[in-house]
Amino acid sequence: MKKLLIASVLIAAGSSAFAADTGNYVFGNLGASGSQWTLSDGAASRAGVGSTKVNRDDASDSMVEIGVGQRINDNFAVEGSYLRHGGAIGLNGAGSLDYDSFRAAALGIIPVNDKFEVYGKVSANYLRSKFHSSNAALASSKDDTVGLGLGVGAAYKLNKQVSLRAEYETLGNIEHKDITDTAPVSVVKAGVSYQF
Repeated sequence: MKKLLIASVLIAAGSSAFAADTGNYVFGNLGASGSQWTLSDGAASRAGVGSTKVNRDDASDSMVEIGVGQRINDNFAVEGSYLRHGGAIGLNGAGSLDYDSFRAAALGIIPVNDKFEVYGKVSANYLRSKFHSSNAALASSKDDTVGLGLGVGAAYKLNKQVSLRAEYETLGNIEHKDITDTAPVSVVKAGVSYQF
């Protein structure tokens, strides 16, 4: 019985080294956001534009994200955030598309050790888009849509409160009425979180 008690204490002590601290946290990320958006055939016809897809080299710009989260247990967290794309992505002869997003996400987390963990993320993204026209045949406009996003990430704990993060995510597809056929959004980002 004594040996069983000692073994149980040692196992509990060992497993607690890998346990995550639950509670609330804030985070911030910087990175690159992009959408190789495509002008709809109708808009291209009205504007007399031959090339309807943004060049891959012109498809991205900087982004910033701030948010809050709650770590529920070792393997699950929820987050809410605001992501701002740094600048409008232009399509020569037609105009440019700019966007930001309000986000809610659920994280499935796998702790690798007491310092490092990896995670998958599923998010709902309220994408607000603005089209700025450089062509008299296309009016500037605003629109919004909700997109489903998926992502992967990793975090490294510097101490009990501060962790470094890196992520790749998709945010869904911008559906700007009468302008875009397709505009999938993706982001690569790195940042820091602080747990209270």
